[in-house]
Amino acid sequence: MASSSSSSSRSRYSASRVPGAPVRSLIRYRQGPLDYEPYDPCECRPPKKAAMWISWSDENPGRRYRSCYYSRRGGCKYFVWHDDPIDDPFLKQLVLDLRDQVWLLERLNSNLHD
Repeated sequence: MASSSSSSSRSRYSASRVPGAPVRSLIRYRQGPLDYEPYDPCECRPPKKAAMWISWSDENPGRRYRSCYYSRRGGCKYFVWHDDPIDDPFLKQLVLDLRDQVWLLERLNSNLHD
């Protein structure tokens, strides 16, 4: 259900793209706190349900983790991995190559719109 809402928001976003505005990636980086269970509170006061993020770093491609939204701003320090790392070097490289191709196509598309 969450993926259908994200795909529709992507199409609306691309149709109304403003030149010079930051490009939203087609690769999801965040799953909202209401999109998954069980409840996993962060360390903020009052505690909030931590959002699930997706790492696209070279070390942990596609690996999900839960972290407070405010941790990116230097606030809450809550962080916990949700998935195990990809152990198979072939699969890890495949995910990295696909990520790089998506990023390349996004840059090309942005350049064409500009």
